[in-house]
This record gives sequence, structure tokens and C-alpha cells, in this order.
Amino acid sequence: MVLRKKLVANLLVAAALFSAGSAFANKPRDDFFNRQAPGARLKLFPFFGPGFRGTLEHRLPIEPDMSELQTQIIGDVNPGFAESSFNLDARFFLVSFGASIGVRRDYHILKFEPDENGLDHGEPELNRKARWLKDNDQDYRRHTWPWYEGRLRVLMPFEGFMGVSTVHVRYQDRGYDNGYDWPLSTVFDEGLIGMSETFFVARDKDWGFAGLAARVLYVPRDGDYEVDVHYGVLAGTQVGPANRDLILLRFYTTLGHKDDFMGTHAFRAPIQVVLGYQADFELF
Repeated sequence: MVLRKKLVANLLVAAALFSAGSAFANKPRDDFFNRQAPGARLKLFPFFGPGFRGTLEHRLPIEPDMSELQTQIIGDVNPGFAESSFNLDARFFLVSFGASIGVRRDYHILKFEPDENGLDHGEPELNRKARWLKDNDQDYRRHTWPWYEGRLRVLMPFEGFMGVSTVHVRYQDRGYDNGYDWPLSTVFDEGLIGMSETFFVARDKDWGFAGLAARVLYVPRDGDYEVDVHYGVLAGTQVGPANRDLILLRFYTTLGHKDDFMGTHAFRAPIQVVLGYQADFELF
């Protein structure tokens, strides 16, 4: 009888351990592009760029495995600005529609302010050199302003690959023209802007994902609109407990064609780099 009780107890412990192991089974390392589980999550993303992003996210299924409603409250802090936004996206199979409203506190505004000779720090435009010199002289302003955005996203899944293309239309009520935009890493005026961002990556459940990235901007400059093209790479892999967390690299450049506006001016080159570790916490 004692042996039978011990056997039953051992079986119960083994079953409990198996259930716990299943519940915390490792995610595939390319899970970033998979359908995500419903519920609320907190994501904390410090990155070299540098900066920090915190996201409170909730996913509500509309139709299992087919459509969902996603809400996000996002907060950003970096050397150029602090920002908070509310974001709503509805996905129907491979297409999603979204809208956002945000407020940015620009505490490091770099704008072109020419002298009587039409120059700012000896430069005829707000290029990377001018921005670097203005930074050195602490020649920047502060301002708080709102923005509004609508977007359309299309998913393109293939065997071993994933394509994602998003078109954004945003109105930025900045209150100043000819200024540097930190997230897009270039110079333009206030008002309505358009952006198309596309990723096409190879996926592997044991390694992660890596591939090409392209960003096309349609931005106002000097009373007209201009088209900018940025290209680069996107790569990442799931790590941490049960592979819940994410290491992510996004790199953009304009090397190969002349663009004196684009780039994080601290690098003194036409490049923008985001490399960070996102910690993912399930709330409920």
C-alpha cells in the first residue's frame, strides 16, 4: 500500500513537471513574425541608438487564428525627445489597419537658423556636419507637439521567408520647419508626411530571422515634397527564458547616393542603427 501511494505521488509530480515544462516550452527563435498569443504583455526595450521604449500591449482575438484587435500604449525616451502614444490596429488575415495619436516632447530640436549670409554654423543647410556643430554648441530648442497617424500593413508569408510592408500617413504638428526628425533620421518641414517600410527576411526556428529592409519617405521640404530612400537590414532572434525575449537589429543607410541630411549625426555618416534587447513579460 505504501509503495502504491509513493508510485501515485511520483506520477502526479511527473505530470505536474511535464505540464509546467509544456507551459514554458521554448518559442521558436523566429517567433517575432508568428501570430502572438492573446492577452496583455509588457515589453521593455533598451537599445543602442540610443534610447528606451516601453510598450503595454493587449491582443483581443476577433476570429481565432484569423483576425485580432491590438492596442498599445508606447513610451519612448532618448537623447532627442520623449514621446507617448496610443495605438490601435485591427488585423484581418494578412491585412491590418491602424491609427495612432501621440505627443512628443522635443527637448533637442535641431533646426536650420541661417545668419545674414544664409549659413548656419558655416553650412548652407541642416546637414550632418551642421547638426554636429549645433550639438557641440548646445544650439537647440525645446517644444511639445502632437502627431496623428493612419497606416495599412500587408503580411506576405512564404515557406522559410516573411515579407511585411506598411504604409504610414502621418501629420506632425511640430510648429517649426527645416528641422531634424530623430526617429526617421532626416530633415524636413512640419505637416503631412508619407512613409512606406518593407522587410523581407529569411526565417529559421533554430536561428531567428535576417533580411532586407527598405524605407521610402515622402516628406515636405522648402515648400515642395521630396522622396528619400533608405535601405538596410533587419535581423533578430528570440532569447531568454523560454525564448520570450528578443535581440533586434535594424540598420538603415543611404550609402551609394548623395544624401547629406540622412543619418544620426553623432556617427558623422549616413547611417541609423537600432540594436537592443527586448524583455517580454506576460501580464494576463
